[in-house]
Amino acid sequence: METHRADDTDVLEPDGLSRREVLLRIGAGGLAVALAAQAVETAHAQEATPAPVGDVSGMPEGVTLIPLGGFPVHDLPTEPFTIRVLRVTLEPGAVVPPGAVPYPVGAHVEAGEGLILSPEGEGGRWLYGPDGEVLDSGTKEMVMPVGTWLYTSANTVDGLRNDGPDQATILGIELVPTTE
Repeated sequence: METHRADDTDVLEPDGLSRREVLLRIGAGGLAVALAAQAVETAHAQEATPAPVGDVSGMPEGVTLIPLGGFPVHDLPTEPFTIRVLRVTLEPGAVVPPGAVPYPVGAHVEAGEGLILSPEGEGGRWLYGPDGEVLDSGTKEMVMPVGTWLYTSANTVDGLRNDGPDQATILGIELVPTTE
């Protein structure tokens, strides 16, 4: 007579399935549910992601590179510096009064229509399109559409206001001198 021990994975249950088969089916079902949930979450994230712009070749499968644009740095600091990234939001009607910082600054408009650079600014300001084309420069009032970049040289007086109906969002990049 053949006997089966309780820890034997090939013991048949009353429905004809072994414990191993039951565990494999439960595991496969759980994995399928997890993958389906991940696919839905990924689809929502992809809907919120802007379409790729520019050359994105050479990226491995599953990786998407979305260049936001760029700007030339006209006066790169000669001493060590820290790259500081910040996000600024301006409610409709908000004003950043004219002022200057002792280091170069780049700004990318992520959202909001109606951002205006004040005419109080000085030279040392360049507005670039997403493709890098110079759209404007100098001391006059400038409109900053979504997707544009602004570069401001060190010690350049500049101000900003949101004349649009919606909140505006700007991604700022500062080249701040490092003091060690």
